[in-house]
Amino acid sequence: MIKYQTEFEGYLKTIKLHANENVGGVIKSLNSVSKHLGLNLSTKNLGSNEEINNFVEQLTLAGKLPPKAIKQHKAAMQYYVNMANGL
Repeated sequence: MIKYQTEFEGYLKTIKLHANENVGGVIKSLNSVSKHLGLNLSTKNLGSNEEINNFVEQLTLAGKLPPKAIKQHKAAMQYYVNMANGL
């Protein structure tokens, strides 16, 4: 689950996503992160680059996702952090 998902979707609609990304795909990636880590994502536990790196490390060590999926998940987390920090 993503806290502030509605706000996040609105944020994604106002920024320029990479050519191969869309709002639905970014939301799906972030929900996947939440599912694989077994936690609800919010600005309290996903609000910095350090936390992104920590989650990427956890996902990598779990070995359940291919590197390409982890890269997509990292990009989705970066968008969330940017929203949380007003970027």
